[in-house]
Amino acid sequence: MYYIGNSIIKGNEIAPLKDQRFTGVDGELYELFKVEDGKPLFLSDHLARFSASIISNGRKLPDSFDRLPQLIDYLILVNGKKTCNVRLCLSADDLFQGGFVPSDYPTEQMYKEGVRCMVLNAVREQPAAKIYHADMRQTAQRQQAEENVFESILVNESGQVTEGSRSNIFFVKDDVLYTAPDDKVLGGIVRKKLIELCQRNSIKVEFSTIFVEDIEKYNAAFITSTPVCILPISSIIGERCATYDVENSLVRKVMDLMKENIRITKSK
Repeated sequence: MYYIGNSIIKGNEIAPLKDQRFTGVDGELYELFKVEDGKPLFLSDHLARFSASIISNGRKLPDSFDRLPQLIDYLILVNGKKTCNVRLCLSADDLFQGGFVPSDYPTEQMYKEGVRCMVLNAVREQPAAKIYHADMRQTAQRQQAEENVFESILVNESGQVTEGSRSNIFFVKDDVLYTAPDDKVLGGIVRKKLIELCQRNSIKVEFSTIFVEDIEKYNAAFITSTPVCILPISSIIGERCATYDVENSLVRKVMDLMKENIRITKSK
């Protein structure tokens, strides 16, 4: 396994990195992107978000930042990776690292039948920056394991649905997509790309406050993130429950649009 650190490529045979700093430490800044067919997807967008997270927290960009595209290409090449996730992180003491992390992608059945999610009363601090929050992540992971759900849907103290613990969320009613305002959520890269695709294809997107008490009023719902892309939700359980149409035509349309967009991106 090779990894990026301190402006150079380092290697330690084929053993995966086990450095705790690399797998997630409370308060560290990080970025995660997906590699498909040996091509990093939307890399410039991910690096722009990572840069913004670092600067907004009063931190200095690593010396190697401008060289990251070349370092990442080399990282993928020397490992012969085709499909994987790459994680970049900057610790509180300014240790910068990057490398492959375990990838747990949804199955084809999940994309076809949707996944169950559950309400979690929590909020992401500093949604403008991608920061690892150990308490929230551990609470969400415990809930997902105990309740056998794929994702935890965050609801703030005002009863507003904001995002997932590791994703963004969209709701569908008639021919309109609904999602929380930008300032309430982490600016997901797949979310951003989807909104751009909708604008180009005359699909209306409403940025509006969605209250948990109203989630059953929508026809369909889905989450977006780097590992899952667009994944339909079959139901949400918890203090409020809702069941959704996973075959909703608009959901399937945006899934097809994103799939084609990724195909074009990889061909460049």
